[in-house]
Amino acid sequence: MPPATEPRVLVVDDSIVVRHILVLTLRQIPEYMLATIDEAGNGAIALARMREQRYDLVLSDVRMPYLDGLELVRQVRGELRDAKTPIFLISTLGSEEDVQRGLDAGATAYILKPLSPHVIMKALEQYLAQQRQPRGAAR
Repeated sequence: MPPATEPRVLVVDDSIVVRHILVLTLRQIPEYMLATIDEAGNGAIALARMREQRYDLVLSDVRMPYLDGLELVRQVRGELRDAKTPIFLISTLGSEEDVQRGLDAGATAYILKPLSPHVIMKALEQYLAQQRQPRGAAR
């Protein structure tokens, strides 16, 4: 279920242009129109923010300086013991091995670049639809 209060989202990418595209895309999805959206330029900044603030959704690039998206996911799932926050990885790395590595690290979904607002919206809407289904319902 989407949160009862306005959601908090963290957008993580070393490109300010990509972050801007992601924020604009989120604003087109009804559940995220009024969300508080924070941004981080790399995984290290994102991890520091996640130590201080709970997020309802994280969208993160994979290839970034200081701490990449895979390690961010691993640390959130391991060190922070946060298995619930949905983390969507976004990357140009699109081999089956790359995608599997992201999912094995604990990512909720793996979206391939080039960035398409339509693809991001579809992935988020599918995730939200799954969250709305009652527990135990057939999928």
